[in-house]
Amino acid sequence: MLVLAPADAPSELLRGLAAAAPNRALLRTGRLPPFSVLALFPLVIPPEAISGGEDVVLVASDYAWIRWAKARGLRALWYNPQGAFCPEPHPLHDREVREPAELARAWEFPWPDIPACLRLLREHGGPESVVAHSAAVAAVAHFLAERLRARGIDVDPLLVHRGGLLHDLDKMSSLNEGSEHGLRAAEVLSGLGYPELGRIAQAHVLQPGRLPTSWPEKLVFLADKLVEGTEVVGLSARLAALRARYPEFQEKIAAAEPFVRTLQNQVLLALGLTEAELLEELKKLPLDLPRLG
Repeated sequence: MLVLAPADAPSELLRGLAAAAPNRALLRTGRLPPFSVLALFPLVIPPEAISGGEDVVLVASDYAWIRWAKARGLRALWYNPQGAFCPEPHPLHDREVREPAELARAWEFPWPDIPACLRLLREHGGPESVVAHSAAVAAVAHFLAERLRARGIDVDPLLVHRGGLLHDLDKMSSLNEGSEHGLRAAEVLSGLGYPELGRIAQAHVLQPGRLPTSWPEKLVFLADKLVEGTEVVGLSARLAALRARYPEFQEKIAAAEPFVRTLQNQVLLALGLTEAELLEELKKLPLDLPRLG
């Protein structure tokens, strides 16, 4: 694995990278680091010489470099020491670190990236309507996760986002085969080495026996109950649409509704927002997935 960093990255990041990655190189930019840092890197490579591949990882604090890396099929690690909100509604990076010391254990990427999630959805028969709905849910869930994390709640926004993208993985098989929605997705994702994503998929349905318990599960569950199709509509409108679409599940929806409303109130209280204020914020979000490459 080759680890790259822009030459104009913060010096503390470059020093941490030199200590953590034996195979490393700088990407040439308009500004070189001090010679004491430059000497720690055996190679300086022009960006145009990088063609792609998951065995190449870019580490950067400037999100423009993250976009550059993902457009070329690289892994991308976002150095975010200030705990800033991601500048994209759909996070492109594969991992986030807050301190250079974290680089020593940062080279495993626990979740699939956006292109891998889309491949999985399509491999399992997801039509574009399901992909678009999943993208909207992922963006809303990620927004909630970032803001709750900023309020001190321990939740990984990247896990939440990927869970939102994959929550409807078995949508078509459950409709076509009459199986319980969410269970097959949990089985598939766990088998691929993503048990946390599997639990999110399993817990996103209005099923009193398997309501969410962890924050990642709760946020995808709630986001899915705020989005109808690709539009943020709010909880009451979404539940009404589900009742109309699935009259056979009226009792389950009614039984789960108090949990959903309590969860929304819990999130609103943590964020210091009213329901109307939250919906106003969410309706401003660009929900479409980014175009890479």
